[in-house]
Amino acid sequence: MSRLLLELGFEELPAAYLAPAAAQLKDDVKKMLEEKRLAHSEISSTYTVRRFVLTVDGLAEKQADISQEKKGPRYDVAYRDTKLTDIGKKFLDSNRVQEKDMAIKEEKGQKYLYVNIFEKGKETGEVIAAAMPDIIKGLRFPRVMTWDETLVTFARPLRWIVCLLDGKTVGFNYGRTASGNETRLHKFIHNNQKAAVSGADSYFELMSKNGIQLNQEERKKEIMAQTEALLLPSGLKILPDNGLLEMLAASVETVSVMAGAFDEKYLFLPDRVIITAMREHQRYFAVLKNDGSFTNCFVNVRDGGEENMDFVVKQHARVLFSRLNDAEFFYREDLKQPLESFIPKLKEAVFISGLGTMFEKMERMKLLAEASAGLFGYNDPALLSHIARLSKADLNTNMVGEKEYAGLRGFMGGVYLEKQGGDKKTCAAVSEHYYPNMVGDTLPSTTEGLLVSMIDKMDNLCGFFSAGDRFKPTGSKDPYAVRRQAMNIIYIILEKKLDIDLEKFIVVNLDAYKKQFGKCAEKSEITEFLKQREINYFKDKGVDYDIINAVTAPAGLNLLDDWAKAQVLMDARKKDTTDFNDRIFALSRIANIIPQDFKPGAVDVKLFEDAEEKALYEKFSAEQSKLSELIKGKKNGEAFSVISGFKPAVDAYFGKVLVNAREEAKKNNRLSMLSQLKQAFGAFADFSRIVVDRK
Repeated sequence: MSRLLLELGFEELPAAYLAPAAAQLKDDVKKMLEEKRLAHSEISSTYTVRRFVLTVDGLAEKQADISQEKKGPRYDVAYRDTKLTDIGKKFLDSNRVQEKDMAIKEEKGQKYLYVNIFEKGKETGEVIAAAMPDIIKGLRFPRVMTWDETLVTFARPLRWIVCLLDGKTVGFNYGRTASGNETRLHKFIHNNQKAAVSGADSYFELMSKNGIQLNQEERKKEIMAQTEALLLPSGLKILPDNGLLEMLAASVETVSVMAGAFDEKYLFLPDRVIITAMREHQRYFAVLKNDGSFTNCFVNVRDGGEENMDFVVKQHARVLFSRLNDAEFFYREDLKQPLESFIPKLKEAVFISGLGTMFEKMERMKLLAEASAGLFGYNDPALLSHIARLSKADLNTNMVGEKEYAGLRGFMGGVYLEKQGGDKKTCAAVSEHYYPNMVGDTLPSTTEGLLVSMIDKMDNLCGFFSAGDRFKPTGSKDPYAVRRQAMNIIYIILEKKLDIDLEKFIVVNLDAYKKQFGKCAEKSEITEFLKQREINYFKDKGVDYDIINAVTAPAGLNLLDDWAKAQVLMDARKKDTTDFNDRIFALSRIANIIPQDFKPGAVDVKLFEDAEEKALYEKFSAEQSKLSELIKGKKNGEAFSVISGFKPAVDAYFGKVLVNAREEAKKNNRLSMLSQLKQAFGAFADFSRIVVDRK
């Protein structure tokens, strides 16, 4: 068995490009080997900022031979007057078979042409050489470029390729770059020196010997180890930041950590301002004391080398000084006037093309907040309206208006309000109303923050649908993160157990758009969109797909109620699957026997013949009102208990009563009775959508 080594060397890629492309490279090579009939065992891939590395172990030395019988066209299509037609000739030519080697076989009364095909497997190196250019070309990146006259594409110029099969070069070209056996060492430490390798083992040994860490997880561990060694003696530690750690580890080949400090005078700035200056622009870790208090220190990760470390640290500190100096200016200037004074400037900021400004958005948010008693049962609409009015004011402050600090929107509004004597509820709600940014993210800590966050996100959702098709998500594309807005609304409602009439919420929001611009989206379009996101959310939370289909089938859009019903059904299935299946099977028989186009009428008890028929209807009549009240009161466990309690009566009914009787009157009467049961039970869930294993 053979071993393949592939290395793609390129100019430094953005950190976010690396992991997805390395994973795709592994998947695409695996798919190619399977399609080309090349047996193999383990495939592994890894990456650094300037190389993808892939190995395939246990690789067959040649393709497996194939021998198979291939069916062709019908005889009467392939032959006419005992001579081959063009279709017959094409079949033989495409399979490289002569007429004398063909067979004619009869199948179900028809004659067909058959040929035996034998294809000898090619050498593995030949197959890989032919496939690799397409695999490289197929790697997906957010952006690609060309760099020579061949016009091949990649995220950055591809500078070298190593492709070895048991130490022998597998020759191919990608553009003007030819594969070979020469890799490159570290760009700075070794001045990008070329080095020949004789196979996978010598390659990995060479990398390790020269301090090039190919594994992302190992680089992360090394960053943390060096950081601890640097800070621990001084009683310091970095502010945990997994995202930054991931980014820095993907930006270096050889880890080298250094620490520096900035002027303590800037510590009066809010911590998040300092962190933003360090993290977003310079990729520095913030440093804390062991008690968690903020310090004026920072940690930077360098791509190898110990030379001139003091000079490098000083240069980093100088750059950070400029950032913090700007932040200080913005902060002091903003505090010279009340936050409220920035509101009129929202008239200059576009919200969505064709749907006005951020000022008009703020007015809609105020309107929804004023209706919060009816929409959410909130008892202080005036306070919520005040918060909504202030929520977007910081967008035009010096700090947030500067691109470098745009990510501090909301937060800076809360900071400025607090400095200017605002009450705690208002400050916290303004500061946190952009939360959450995604499902699983931090939620606002106050009721007011949660409600303003939902108002903001629902207004965005209604706005994107009202603005036209180019703003709506299609397929895998969602440039305006519309799906995320919807998922965040669902996340807030379910995590905080908010019993909200979403349809009413949508209608009020759309009416606000209609009053302002004379147009708005259709309510049904948004409710259907949210319903689909609800289904996806439930799937992600592990709810069985058939139970999801059952609880989301009834009309309306009550997320909390659907979730509670789903949990009741999931618990019942887990507790006793056999009993659950038996009960659901009985309930689903009711819906399954009723024709889709049947129009029920009044039930006439005088037409009942069998005791089982009378018993089922009497039980339903006795419990219908109770069941309706339980469902309306969202007592879902009790409601399902009542519904599943019909199983014995339903079983007895179907065991004795012939629903589709010959007499039309009796048949319609029985279907009408069952329709009443279906409607009553369907207010809880559509049980016919639940899959029952009757084995």
